[in-house]
Amino acid sequence: MTTIRVSVLRNDKLLRGGVELIDDWNADSQDKLWVDIAEPDQETIEPLLENRFGFHELAAEDSLSANTLPKYDPFPTYDFFIFRTVDVNISQHASETYKIAAFLGSNFLFTVHRSMRAIDDVYTRLPGDRRLLGRGPDFLLYSIVDQLVDAHFPLLEQIEECVDTLQDKIFSDADDNDLDELLHLKRDINVLRRHSLPQRELLNQISRGDTQFIQREHLIYFRDAYDHMFRISETIDVDRDQMAGTMEAYLSVIANRTNEIMKVLTIFSALMLPLTLIAGIYGMNFEHMPELHWIHGYPFALFLMIGTALMMVGWFFWRGWITLPGGKSRKRSRL
Repeated sequence: MTTIRVSVLRNDKLLRGGVELIDDWNADSQDKLWVDIAEPDQETIEPLLENRFGFHELAAEDSLSANTLPKYDPFPTYDFFIFRTVDVNISQHASETYKIAAFLGSNFLFTVHRSMRAIDDVYTRLPGDRRLLGRGPDFLLYSIVDQLVDAHFPLLEQIEECVDTLQDKIFSDADDNDLDELLHLKRDINVLRRHSLPQRELLNQISRGDTQFIQREHLIYFRDAYDHMFRISETIDVDRDQMAGTMEAYLSVIANRTNEIMKVLTIFSALMLPLTLIAGIYGMNFEHMPELHWIHGYPFALFLMIGTALMMVGWFFWRGWITLPGGKSRKRSRL
């Protein structure tokens, strides 16, 4: 259901209510207007935006579209912005994107969005901090954008903690679940990156003063938001590199573990070769084989097999191909 919240700052007095306040507002006055539209539907919003306030139909359409990327479009009497943010549930690896459309004029701000915590926080703060609207609708827009940008930092901290925990676990006891968790984290960080890059470019454009209705004295605030967004993008790239390194470490650990298994199997195979040879020789049914009729032939063959195996084990140990449990080889392997 569409919710319209209206705030009007008139002579340092804050009025809050619904659409009835819009009728009392005069566009030529010094009154500052903020119209916040949550959960918009086309039947309700398009007549309000297009017919009542004369916003361009394409801008009104973009404000309702869920897939519009961050952008800035100038119009004669207002600026149109699209901002985006993303919320990632790290534990469940579920992401949800949010979009806010803003129509900014010299003395008004319209925000159109789905449910968004940043808007609610600013709306709650407004009665106790009227300067948010008193300094101009552009400063109010900055306050909202600042909340959207800063929401990235806790997410990045959670991802970094998860990656650090994974790294410790991989080197101590790697398993298939670690790879699954790492791939999910990589997907989460890619979602953040996909939305942060266009947002960074938009904030860079605003901070350069390329917009019409953002006061020059407030550009420094948007430059600060751009600096934060730039830092977020850099952190995302660092995290992606760290994940790539963690993936390589995981594959190396698994490869080393596989090599150890193959090493053990190879040693057993090597030990069995001479034993099989001895058993094969004495298993031949030739008539003239002295050991076949010797009373000690059977224990002799067993001791020969055991002695051969022990000699091979000792030689493997001497060459450093096998080690004692919890110890080191006596001699470095010479290839």
